[in-house]
Amino acid sequence: MTEKKGILQWKDKNSGLIRAEDKNTYSFDWNCFLYGNLPNGEKVVFTVENNAKAKNIQSEWAVYFKTNVLDLENCDYDDFCDKTCQYAKILKKGKVTTSMIRKVYDQIHRAKTIREIKKLRPQFAYIAGRNQDKPRVKELMNILDDLAKNATEDSKSHLQYIQQFMEAVVAYLKFAGDTDR
Repeated sequence: MTEKKGILQWKDKNSGLIRAEDKNTYSFDWNCFLYGNLPNGEKVVFTVENNAKAKNIQSEWAVYFKTNVLDLENCDYDDFCDKTCQYAKILKKGKVTTSMIRKVYDQIHRAKTIREIKKLRPQFAYIAGRNQDKPRVKELMNILDDLAKNATEDSKSHLQYIQQFMEAVVAYLKFAGDTDR
């Protein structure tokens, strides 16, 4: 399977097309998303099977954070902050508030080891499941789950990076005008 990037366009509530950077068009069904449906015009990353159908569709945001958060020391930190701010605005549009993620934020902030972060994985699943009508909550919880899964227990920096990411998300969500209802 080949990973590609493109722009999402729904035809109806069950299917649509992705116009890829390679100028090809790939069809998809609603069940091809990793974290829940995304809106028209969303930049996505996806894989293609032999039949030219898009699978494993996720936002570029999810891919960016899953790729960079555990390596913040080597990424452009200003770019990370800018992208987190932009993502917080998207979370706000997706009706995500800090009160929805406050408990996870507090638990991540208090964690002393990666093992404690890994133990939060069921909590991430619970929050995602509780907010089925808010795909952005599910996406954020899946980003956190992926970070927890890929963090190494002997790495103090992984713990700090996950904490910095969550702190930045909450800070920029407040900055974006979260009403915390």
